[in-house]
Amino acid sequence: MQKTIKMTLMSAILTLSLLLNGCENTKNASNVMPAPTPEKNTAPEQTVSYSLPLQSENTRVEQGGPYGKLSLSIPDGWFYETCPMDSDQLQNGLYGIRFYPADVKDGCIELAYIDSFGVCGTGLCEETATIAGNPARIGTYDNHAYWDFITFREDYSGVVALTYNVESWWEDYGKQVMDILDTLSYDTSDKEGCVYIYSPESESDKIGLSFTLEKITPTGATLVFHQYDEKAPTGELEYGDAFVLEVLKNKQWEEVPVAVNGAYGFHQIAYTIPKQDSTEQELDWEWLYGTLEAGHYRIIKEILDFRGSGDFDKYTVSAQFLLN
Repeated sequence: MQKTIKMTLMSAILTLSLLLNGCENTKNASNVMPAPTPEKNTAPEQTVSYSLPLQSENTRVEQGGPYGKLSLSIPDGWFYETCPMDSDQLQNGLYGIRFYPADVKDGCIELAYIDSFGVCGTGLCEETATIAGNPARIGTYDNHAYWDFITFREDYSGVVALTYNVESWWEDYGKQVMDILDTLSYDTSDKEGCVYIYSPESESDKIGLSFTLEKITPTGATLVFHQYDEKAPTGELEYGDAFVLEVLKNKQWEEVPVAVNGAYGFHQIAYTIPKQDSTEQELDWEWLYGTLEAGHYRIIKEILDFRGSGDFDKYTVSAQFLLN
């Protein structure tokens, strides 16, 4: 059963202040790195441990993803939604589980894998905790009754719980929320799906361009080019149909063997990347490389800073991704 979650203005402002990429605006929307430690605060730390009795009837809910499988026990009287990769169901994160009491109109908890999580701002208090047998940090802004985020550590690094519009029902259900989170399991040996991985070679500051991937499958992906600095290029940014796929083996990049017998080529065409804008291209590489096996790959694209006939500079950007 699904339920529409409405965000208040206050919640939206809070989300912008404490979630992805910390305080600064960054050029990469998806920076796949271990979740960074939140900024230090001067408030004294306390160590707490949550272990409360669950209701007797529970449903084990699982959501797999490229970094591992998340699972929770959801008791009777609670609704839940599983949120797979590329579903765009989560407020933040790549994939996860959303849950909330059945008798509330608004608000939810999201448990998600977030590729880069940072916090900032005044009024933040953090405490260490042990939840589901694992170390975690609980962050609360402005001393309100509910926490804003929980970041898990060590073997559960990258797993984050977030609250949205819970103030009206936290007094009644806050302990049950912690009880549910105490059933968390995160199995990094059970991976599925595909994901883009940020690396410095995905960007070129000389032309103000970042290169990412979406909707990755073993046979193709959506290429996304974002021009973030309109003053960087000296001309018009262009790219063509040509590309190269490489696979990481023994810590070395090797070109993926082509599946085409005989000669092959690419259409001679130029696509424009608008300044301070994004453009997408659907790419099917099955015709050239076949269906890719599980592994760590990167796709390489050539970008031209084109000023006129015979007057241009060449740049290379690449985007890494995992297939499970």
